[in-house]
Parts: sequence; structure tokens; C-alpha cells
Amino acid sequence: MFQPQTSVFMNILRPLLLFISILLFSWLFMSNINLINVAKTLNEAEIGSEVGKVNAFTNINRLKEFTIEKINYLEVIRERFSENAMVRIIVISILVIIQIALYTMRGNFSGSTRP
Repeated sequence: MFQPQTSVFMNILRPLLLFISILLFSWLFMSNINLINVAKTLNEAEIGSEVGKVNAFTNINRLKEFTIEKINYLEVIRERFSENAMVRIIVISILVIIQIALYTMRGNFSGSTRP
């Protein structure tokens, strides 16, 4: 009695879940690609520049201010990484749930079921 409606519902739900899953995997992949250090020489030059700034200080109070600024900046970056990590954990959890749902639905996109 309810078999035709369930079959139609499953035929729509499975591709939708698969599509959402692919989108989330793509987002996860793209968000992690940005973390790869592709400009290593540029980063080394920036570090050298910052060390040069520190070595140029003659006033200890100004050096302290500069150091506190850098520590605060690092704290902001750490917070952003923490927030991004939480989002990634949520996305991975959603993907696991979607994959489990797709696995338990059994059958293919044409509506036939496994024995």
C-alpha cells in the first residue's frame, strides 16, 4: 500500500543526500587546500623581516608593545583556527550520518532493491 510512495521518496532522497554529501566533501577539500604552505619562501622572507624589526628595537618598552601585539595577533589566529576546526568536525559528522543513511537505504537510483 505504501510501497510506491516510499520508493518514490527513496528515489528522490538518495540522490539528494548524495549531492549534499558531494558538496560537503568539496567544501571540506577546498577549505583544507588553503592551509597548505605553497609560498614557503614568501613566509620565510616575512619571518626574516619580523626578526629584523625585533633586532632593530633599542627601546625595551617599544619591544614589549610589539611583542604583546604579536601575541594578541597569534591568539586571534588560534581562535579562528579553533572555530574552523569546529565547523569541519560538524561537517564531517554530517557526512558520516549521510553516508550511514545512504548505506542503510539499500538499492540503487532506479528503485530496485537488493535481495
